[in-house]
Amino acid sequence: MVYRFGMKSKPKKEIKAGFTLAEMLVSVFIIVTIASLFIANYNSVNKRTDLIMSAQKLVADIHYAQNNTLGLVEYNGSVPNGGWGLNLEKGTSTYVIFADLNAPGELGYMEYDNNDEGQIGYGARVTDLGENVEISSLVTGVMGETENPQVNVTFLPPDPQTNIYNGNETSTVLTIVLREKRNSTTKTIRVNFLGLAEVLD
Repeated sequence: MVYRFGMKSKPKKEIKAGFTLAEMLVSVFIIVTIASLFIANYNSVNKRTDLIMSAQKLVADIHYAQNNTLGLVEYNGSVPNGGWGLNLEKGTSTYVIFADLNAPGELGYMEYDNNDEGQIGYGARVTDLGENVEISSLVTGVMGETENPQVNVTFLPPDPQTNIYNGNETSTVLTIVLREKRNSTTKTIRVNFLGLAEVLD
């Protein structure tokens, strides 16, 4: 190192690294804003996903009951005379896959008897839509003529013939509306006399 006589070296300025208070507050504000937007969007997507999954589960269980009838699945050791079906009740978060033990023409055909036809140990099943999803509406008829408190969809072997029964009469179409309780979004499911079930929206 070479020093020149009579010249003093200038001290180097120290560079201080770090954030000022204003920069820190702005950074925290940006992070909090992004996080709150993400959480709000996540909750909205989560609610919508729960509803979609519940609707798909219901459609799958309609096909499950139909397949039980086609496959002559036994209930308590014998094939049910009226086939298999679903009992749907407005305002509830559950539905029952049951065996219709009564043949056409017998008292109780197409009706659900929870004492005899819904025993889980014999092959029936209770399905939960989730605590925040409920059956909001059960409408029978092509143009949505009749709002019903309860509807049974049963499949009579061997075809299986589809029966949509509201307790008084049969119908050719059933429209089921599921509602997400937290934000009141809905999903509509339609079942027709051919046994086709689909989520409409």
